[in-house]
Amino acid sequence: MTMGNDMSPLFQEVIACMGIPDLEVKKMVYLFLINYARARAEIANLAVNGFEDDVNDPNPLVRAMAIRTMGYIYVERVIESLIDPLRHCLRDRDPYVRKTAAMAVLKLSMFDRSLVEEERFLDMLKDLLADGNPSVVANAVAALTEISERSPHIKLKLNMKIANKLITALNECNEWGQIYILESLMYVVPQDSSDAETIMERIMPRLQHGNSGVVLVAIKVIAYMMNYVSQVDTLEPILRKLSPPL
Repeated sequence: MTMGNDMSPLFQEVIACMGIPDLEVKKMVYLFLINYARARAEIANLAVNGFEDDVNDPNPLVRAMAIRTMGYIYVERVIESLIDPLRHCLRDRDPYVRKTAAMAVLKLSMFDRSLVEEERFLDMLKDLLADGNPSVVANAVAALTEISERSPHIKLKLNMKIANKLITALNECNEWGQIYILESLMYVVPQDSSDAETIMERIMPRLQHGNSGVVLVAIKVIAYMMNYVSQVDTLEPILRKLSPPL
């Protein structure tokens, strides 16, 4: 398969391997399904029972792989079977499963945006913004941001309470997670000048970050927040701090 050979004739035999309780075998089966399921939709339906077993597996890696793979297979029967497991995985006890489920919501929205709204997955993603795990928060933010950008009528709005929680999670996130979280702050509308100043003050240390992507997004957020500062005198020290990274 990785050498460009068409292995789709083996579809039924590969699906039969879904029941093998070996993580490496499951990885290969899922890779196969992602590559060929859409081309063999009538046979892909046979994998649904295997997915339903795997999303309830005691191993969180198996649960996460199953929900991720289902999100990549745009076959109607598979998508229908994804709804309930996805809802459970968004509340899973393991953070790795929750963060994987957050991105699965994004994949589902690419297939059927109205379904995501009807099943209230957006509300569940917003609940994950208060999750105790920074990786979960970062993935939830990334999913919500992209869904909002792709939709003409879904507009992400964040209040100061959520903004403060997101900023608190910054220190424990990797570079990509920090970029996602900082980008989401562009959806915060400060109620007054003090809100904007608070956000700028809290993200100012990101200007010293070693990753240029983090620095650039931090500058963008600060520039955005400056529009809500009423006192010109307050802006002068901020502008001086922006000079070195620029």
